[in-house]
Amino acid sequence: MSKTIRLFIVTALIVWVPAAPIGAQRLAVNTPGKSTVPAPTKAVGKRSSDRFEETTDKSRKASIKGVKWLLRTMNRDGGCGVDIGQPSDIGVTAIVGLALMSRGNTVREGQHSREVRKIQNYLLKQVSRMRGNNITRQTGTQLQRKIGQQAHTFFAALFLSQVVGEDWSNTRARQGLAKLAKAISGSQGPNGSWGAGSWAPMLGTVMGWVSLRGAYSAGFKVGGSADKTANHLISQMGAVKNRGSWMHTLYKNATGVRVLYAMQRQDDAACKAALAAVLKLVTSSNQAFNQAGGEEFLAFHLITETMLQTGGSQWKQWYPVVRDKLCGVQNADGSWTGHHCITSRTFCTAAAVLVLDSPNRMLPISQE
Repeated sequence: MSKTIRLFIVTALIVWVPAAPIGAQRLAVNTPGKSTVPAPTKAVGKRSSDRFEETTDKSRKASIKGVKWLLRTMNRDGGCGVDIGQPSDIGVTAIVGLALMSRGNTVREGQHSREVRKIQNYLLKQVSRMRGNNITRQTGTQLQRKIGQQAHTFFAALFLSQVVGEDWSNTRARQGLAKLAKAISGSQGPNGSWGAGSWAPMLGTVMGWVSLRGAYSAGFKVGGSADKTANHLISQMGAVKNRGSWMHTLYKNATGVRVLYAMQRQDDAACKAALAAVLKLVTSSNQAFNQAGGEEFLAFHLITETMLQTGGSQWKQWYPVVRDKLCGVQNADGSWTGHHCITSRTFCTAAAVLVLDSPNRMLPISQE
């Protein structure tokens, strides 16, 4: 399948004085027309032997069922709750929006464009109320405890970056993203990290980086040092060896790989060891899937994006395993459940849908 081409217009909106760019991404030109969800496709690797079926009937049906469940979490205000019937949660709402966009929906077109618009409007309303460097004054949410106090800011910025990447003329989304990107850039720690004080600060660092990379790829110049982030992550990935926990092996290594590959540091020894550890874990047992919390579901999404852009034998080795094992732990109602820490069914389901729909290559940030 040829890649869906998206619009990235580079323009300076926020001061940028980094040691290195927040990740390189190829610019593309927009092709008009209604977005659709592709039929089962073949992945094109570096050799003909690297080609394989990316989307199966089972994974396509699992994704459709997951999206139907996600729509049941939407509230009248346009936000989504951590589960059905729960109050709207900013970070959870944003990742649901990303999941809908991964199926070809935008604020202008697609089967669920109305829902994407509602999510956009909900998030922009929260941005308009924002004071300081955080989109919310709420504390103690599942995402904040695990990822960091700014977790909701990260996910909101990432969603808006994808909206802007699809439609540069969306002035409201551009203004909202500019405000969030400035807040995230200004709150990077001296060592390149985010997420201090959370249970898994490495996730905060990775999501801070991912959100700024999304803004950068959408045409913004953002502040912060990507080199400091990469060096910090390498030091943390090296420490995983001594922890002895499959959870640390998965979410620390997988999320770190996401950043290092994007910065073309995949040949670093720490990056190679981290990827090998993750591949061994997911292929050798089902533990990482049937005992996963939301942070592991997020890790599945982040490393899938990395392997998608890498292609070739690594994509072929990774994707069928994570795709099929995720389908195997889907609940009968279409949701996925977090078994520890981030237990939100909405968050886990949205992250699973992002993995299953990654071959669509519909998100701007999925483009090479």
